[in-house]
Amino acid sequence: METEFSKPRIAGTIDSWCGKCKLILAHTIEAMVLDKPVRVHCNTCKSQHTYKPSEPIKAVARAQPGKARSTRYKVLLNGSDAAPKSYSPQDKYQPGDVLKHASFGMGVVTTAGKDGTKIEVLFEGGSKLLVHGR
Repeated sequence: METEFSKPRIAGTIDSWCGKCKLILAHTIEAMVLDKPVRVHCNTCKSQHTYKPSEPIKAVARAQPGKARSTRYKVLLNGSDAAPKSYSPQDKYQPGDVLKHASFGMGVVTTAGKDGTKIEVLFEGGSKLLVHGR
């Protein structure tokens, strides 16, 4: 049996997926269409968004047969003939050098900073700023 308190209502509280917090949290209902909440705001971060009762399902990219997509990382890594060097903050590096980092794995130096103390290295997980020549 439904009670008055179990029905969603404007200014009531409902659990919803918050895209900013990346969690299902308590939200305040701001707008409804018939008996369905459509607009809410997160009680934690105060962001306003549409009501989502659960985490959205992420679309999986479908690769076409015979057409493998190469990332910039793979292109740079495959284009380099150099043997990977173990990363050390004391060593100096140039763009194109291949590094092996203890935490990030294999990477390719993409840019060297103007001050000569920092390099940008592209790893499979993303770009990182590292020190060198110290």
